[in-house]
Amino acid sequence: MKLLGLKRDEVKKVLHKVTIAVYGLGKMGLPLAAVFADHGARVIGVDINERVVEMINNGENHVKEEPDLDELVRKNVEAGRLKATTDGVFAAKQADVMIIIVPTLADKRGNLKLEAVYDVAEKIAQGLEKGDIVITEATMPPGTTESLIPLLEKSGLMLGEFGLAHAPERTMTGTAIRDITGQYPKIVGASDEKTLEAVIGLYETINSKGVIPVSSIKAAEAVKVFEGVYRDVNIALANELALWCEEQGLDALEIFKAANTQPYCHLHMPGAGVGGHCIPVYPWFVIN
Repeated sequence: MKLLGLKRDEVKKVLHKVTIAVYGLGKMGLPLAAVFADHGARVIGVDINERVVEMINNGENHVKEEPDLDELVRKNVEAGRLKATTDGVFAAKQADVMIIIVPTLADKRGNLKLEAVYDVAEKIAQGLEKGDIVITEATMPPGTTESLIPLLEKSGLMLGEFGLAHAPERTMTGTAIRDITGQYPKIVGASDEKTLEAVIGLYETINSKGVIPVSSIKAAEAVKVFEGVYRDVNIALANELALWCEEQGLDALEIFKAANTQPYCHLHMPGAGVGGHCIPVYPWFVIN
């Protein structure tokens, strides 16, 4: 069932009639797909990894770091609400909503690697229908989602005949299900008011903390990037101050703890530095 043009309260009532394609079944994508299925939607997960697709269709979870995901996948596969495929065009033809949550990366020199996003957009275009909504959840440089418009319009449709939105994932490995369902509110920016209204309704269905709408798609992209940049620079600041304390023969932890009793001071604890797949990448999404 197409959601474009529905009010948010109407969307909540018809989720069981909606087919959602989730592109990318990794640590963030599979929990999202399973949560939507558990709330009644028909979900088609798409991944290029044939082994991942096979496991999911057998009711098996490959993201072992995520508590409760084993049961969520098994239950919804058995109920017929969740299935997986490697065929992104097929999924787009079946779906009313397409969510892109594939990896977005940068190399050691800061060169952005967004090929997976563009590849998915081209596949979606081959199955896009009037009234469909395309949502990007993957973290990406502000402006990236709107750069997909020419690719999506290869479908023969113009923006407005289909909706486009960005609703950045705000999850961490190990707490993804909790994060998706209400640890934080969802951020949404959309191409127009009717798309915004429908996407708000979609996410309010699964997130108990609700949705914070922002003025544009680009603004929504910036929200997530800024969250990561904030953490990156504050970790760096804490480590630089800790090194200075070491040179001066001072106890950095003592000083940080005392300084943080002032409500405008939020010094992080010093550590090994920034790591992982996300935080080190986000500053490049602004720089480049």
